[in-house]
Amino acid sequence: MRAPAVIAACALALACPPAARAEPAAPTSEPSSAAAPSGFVLSTSLGGGAELGLSAGRAGLLDLEVAAGWELGSPAVRPELALALGFAPDSNLAIRPGVRVELPGLPVWIRAAVDWSSARSNDLRPRWFLGGAAWELRVTGALGLFVEADTGVPLSAGAGMPLMVRAGATFRH
Repeated sequence: MRAPAVIAACALALACPPAARAEPAAPTSEPSSAAAPSGFVLSTSLGGGAELGLSAGRAGLLDLEVAAGWELGSPAVRPELALALGFAPDSNLAIRPGVRVELPGLPVWIRAAVDWSSARSNDLRPRWFLGGAAWELRVTGALGLFVEADTGVPLSAGAGMPLMVRAGATFRH
């Protein structure tokens, strides 16, 4: 009968920001590496949603995104380059240069990116300026799972306003 309470307590402890946990700092003679780059990051996710305000065409969105970046400093700032293979509204390729910024003391990231896509076209062209937020659960020091919500501003006449939700994994090296 105590198992649900233990599971709930463990889930809350994992979701709780490190600053809120009562852990004494161990004295060390080593210099702090908080300002040093923390390393290469690879993430992959599946996202879906809709484009609002289209005058013609299908409004559904579905893509598989792979992003590579480098986390810098504390709080972490991560410049990244993402490639997305889109399955809806049609088969397309997207390139998304952007940046993610960690909110200090929280397992939350803020994202900004420009989406260059071949959706509804044969060539890459700017489609959206994306903004979003993600919640990440660090499973280990190298593996994290995240859920993200994105929206944006259309940059081309044939694009609508995106509303997307994605889920995926982050790998740190």
